Formats: sequence, C-alpha cells, structure tokens
Amino acid sequence: MTVNRRTVVTGIVASSAAVTLAACASEAEPVQTNPPSATVDEKTAPPASEQLLGKTSEVMVGSGMKYKISDALTVLVTRPALDTFRAFNATCTHAGCIVTGVREDQIACGCHGARFDTDTGQPQSGPAKSALGKIMIEVRGEDLYALI
Repeated sequence: MTVNRRTVVTGIVASSAAVTLAACASEAEPVQTNPPSATVDEKTAPPASEQLLGKTSEVMVGSGMKYKISDALTVLVTRPALDTFRAFNATCTHAGCIVTGVREDQIACGCHGARFDTDTGQPQSGPAKSALGKIMIEVRGEDLYALI
C-alpha cells in the first residue's frame, strides 16, 4: 500500500477539524444576550444632560430661535402657539445644512429649499423626505431647557 502526499494532507486536515469541533463543543457555555434597549411598553432612558437654552421671551409666537450647543448640534426652538414650544435638531435631513429658521410659518432650509412643519418637524416641501430630529424641551418658569 502506498500513501501519497495528498492522502496525508487530507487526513491531517480532517483530524484537525474533528479535534477543533470536539473542543468547541465540550467547552461551549451558554451565551447570555442582552435584552433589546427598549420595547413598545418600556419607557426610554432619561436624557444624559440638560442644556439651558435661553428665555421663553426670546422665541416669539410663530417664530423660532437657534441655539448652538456644540459644533455637532444646533437646536432650533419653535413656538407654534403661545404656550407651545418645540425643539428640533437644526440639521436639515436632506443635505446636512443648518436650517435658516422659521419663514412663513415653516422651518426653512436655505440650501435646497426644504420646508418643515414648526410643530412636528415633518417635511412639507422640497427635497427633504424625513423629519427633523425631535429634541425634548422643558419650560421652567421663563427658562427653556433642552434635554439631550
């Protein structure tokens, strides 16, 4: 009986694979997975921080005011009604420009003409297809706080 090189290599590979699989099977421990971060019935985690934006009197009814939090985040606060304040990420969802503000009862982006609803942030016209990111806001006396 003659043994050629191919037979020896095939045997070594097969033996190595069998030993590896046996070792994995004998040392395997149950894997614990993390639950999803949130479900429909659970509340979301509280914001990491809060940022004083300014006074409620700075935002006139039917207008908006931008507040630069960092190089990565500018917040646009709108006031669609006397006692209603909304806050959005001021970065346009179309091309990443910072919106110019509220014009003719809409949030306007000067880069490509996108327009958003001042109450919901939903796109109303122009190239943007998705809403502006909502930011939680609290009114404390005369102060506006963004919860980010």
